Amino acid sequence: MALLMVHLLVADRWAAGHPEYRQCPEFYYGAISPDAIHIRDGDDKSRKDEIHLFNWRSPRPDNVLAYWRERFSPFDVGYGVHVLTDAQWVPRYVKRLPGLFHPDGQLNTGLYYNDTFVTDFRLYDKTPRLEAILKLIEAADTPTGHPLLTEYEFSQWRKVMLEAYRGECPRNDEPKLIDEAYVLEFVEDSIALIDEVFARAQVDA
Repeated sequence: MALLMVHLLVADRWAAGHPEYRQCPEFYYGAISPDAIHIRDGDDKSRKDEIHLFNWRSPRPDNVLAYWRERFSPFDVGYGVHVLTDAQWVPRYVKRLPGLFHPDGQLNTGLYYNDTFVTDFRLYDKTPRLEAILKLIEAADTPTGHPLLTEYEFSQWRKVMLEAYRGECPRNDEPKLIDEAYVLEFVEDSIALIDEVFARAQVDA
């Protein structure tokens, strides 16, 4: 999965073309919130794809469209942006970064998480806009009555993420494959799919 700052960079880049969301706390709160499943399940990822509208490892945009037909608040728009980001993240590194995998095809998790954490924290440290977004998220109202996750899970995930990124990076080796340039290129390339699905949802609204 993409880490928090990747999701916020994508959300902010997308919102540059949709200014009604660019300063909206609930939109950015939604853009981090599908991963609140970790409050419930910890490292058990067996339900993560369901919570991500079955977009966790590959794109299924019609599922996001169906979600947006039912729920189209700023929080829910952000939620959909998050899952469409993850939908593109995994297929891209599978295709472009074979060095992330062991000879048996399994992900080298040590390499992957070192690269993603170090790069995420570096982007946060050098991009003042990302701290401004965290402050927006901090001020956002937590939704009630969500069909997949609870109010407690959303608010607790927000608390955990705010504390984590304002602390020390848990890894420290120099990134080998997923570096800042890789992430920033991904951000730019991810917007077209999100725009396409959002435009379809607006037609239906």
